[in-house]
Amino acid sequence: MADAVKSLLAIEEIKRLKARYFRLMDTKDWAGFSELFTEDAIFDVGGALEENPGPDQEPIVGRAAIVDYVSSGIGPITSAHYGHMPEIEILSEDSATGIWALADILRMPAGAPFARFYGYGHYHENYRRVEGGWKIASLRISRLLVETY
Repeated sequence: MADAVKSLLAIEEIKRLKARYFRLMDTKDWAGFSELFTEDAIFDVGGALEENPGPDQEPIVGRAAIVDYVSSGIGPITSAHYGHMPEIEILSEDSATGIWALADILRMPAGAPFARFYGYGHYHENYRRVEGGWKIASLRISRLLVETY
């Protein structure tokens, strides 16, 4: 029973971590957003715009590089990101995996090739407990559908 309670607490902590990810990104709190990742985190958005990314789309590695990439990409955009229906598996006391259904809405600035972007797919993540708190160690986005208007 104690292991089951520990697993449930870890799952809840990871859900809260992911909730902060969406809120901090959409409110553009880059200092807070940075704290969600391990120092050596991997951020793979190669599948963010198309189902089968090309070989030239390399993952972003490292917390600072991830924050630079995300902040420059969505800085001028009004965004609303949603993650739901998590499938979280606790692998050990300090590691876990998760898959989240995602939906995101981006309102583009004037002059962009389209006004709105709606995306649907999944986040595939690995988590690591660092100094007692869960962090995102790797994140990969896979898209199922993209609509632009």
